[in-house]
Amino acid sequence: PVREVPTPCRPGAATNIIFGLALGYKSVVLPVFILAGIIFGSHRLAGMYGISLAALGMLATLATCLTIDVYGPVCDNAGGIAE
Repeated sequence: PVREVPTPCRPGAATNIIFGLALGYKSVVLPVFILAGIIFGSHRLAGMYGISLAALGMLATLATCLTIDVYGPVCDNAGGIAE
């Protein structure tokens, strides 16, 4: 996909942005179908309770992701100060 980028981006910045978004959306197709399958399977096995458990499982990673996002700039600043 990287070699395809320069050709549509020649006309201007707007086509560059649109093509970049399209490439980003392509990378999300498989995970979306996997999540949809998991939610469908949990609904078939346990009804709405299964959907709530699947949602809770997806939210379980939230604390880790937020910690990485919050402390990343702090560590970068500490590294800059240490240098």
